[in-house]
Amino acid sequence: MHRRLLLPTLGALLLGPAALAVKPGGTLYVRSKDTKVLEKADAKAKQVTALQPSTEVIWHGPDAQNRQFHRVESVQGSGFTLQANLSPSKPQAEHLVRDNGAPIDPQAFASSGAATRALSGGALKVAQDKPDREALARALISVEATAKAVDPKDAVTFVQKRTQGGGGK
Repeated sequence: MHRRLLLPTLGALLLGPAALAVKPGGTLYVRSKDTKVLEKADAKAKQVTALQPSTEVIWHGPDAQNRQFHRVESVQGSGFTLQANLSPSKPQAEHLVRDNGAPIDPQAFASSGAATRALSGGALKVAQDKPDREALARALISVEATAKAVDPKDAVTFVQKRTQGGGGK
């Protein structure tokens, strides 16, 4: 009885959880943010692309020489990534919702935060050599300050009023 269980158990440990859940050519999901996909199964290899959580990939199995790296293919490119970055099930999305209960896309939410902090005093200092750039930088800082002062509910109401009736102006 113990001998019958030894081989499957040993295989499971060597191949890892991702290999148990899907056969080569099957779908796995990226579980880590900015997951690097590399040209070769080597941590020092050139990066082909970076994938985000929940991205579907086609799994082609572990590398023959370095079994920590697994060959994957996505719409952004193909190459090797660490097995720890892969999951047989799609990661749970963050539960971000608006006041009205409508879901918010996590990537869009993160991007909106990055956009509001994109211009700083350093950018203004660089722009001081060019008066037209300095004026533009000051205007952007002013817009950012105004955006911080606007209540999100008021912004949603404004956009809804402006886009009713076919999205016209």
